[in-house]
Amino acid sequence: MKVIFNFFMDIIKIFKKESCKILILGLFLIFFFQSSVLQAMELDLTSAQNAVGKRFASKFCEAKEQGFSSESSSEFALNNTYLKFVAFPEDERFVEDLWKFTIGRIRKDCGNYVTEDEEENLRDFFEEEGEIATNRDLYLPH
Repeated sequence: MKVIFNFFMDIIKIFKKESCKILILGLFLIFFFQSSVLQAMELDLTSAQNAVGKRFASKFCEAKEQGFSSESSSEFALNNTYLKFVAFPEDERFVEDLWKFTIGRIRKDCGNYVTEDEEENLRDFFEEEGEIATNRDLYLPH
């Protein structure tokens, strides 16, 4: 740590005051753009939760409450949401976070209709659809 500090102190001594201002400005810009990218990723997840997660959970629960099986309910939810059409970032954590949000909504809205086995099957279904959404251009005709 001391070596790094001394290194930066030597650099500061070498540069004139103008150069230091440019260096500080450059470091600030790097920090600013890095935080902007993180905020954009967070906004992407929030919009996905609203556009996909809430609607998927709602449609899944609607079908389960009408007596459909979990498989049929999953397909019904898929066909009545944007999950078939969206493209997700290539980030496994994104799909995992979206799944956690979606299953939380399902548990809250119709958890009494879903067994643990059905939940596991639903997770597999959701992950498979998430994989497709992450690699959308592989599945679409050119």
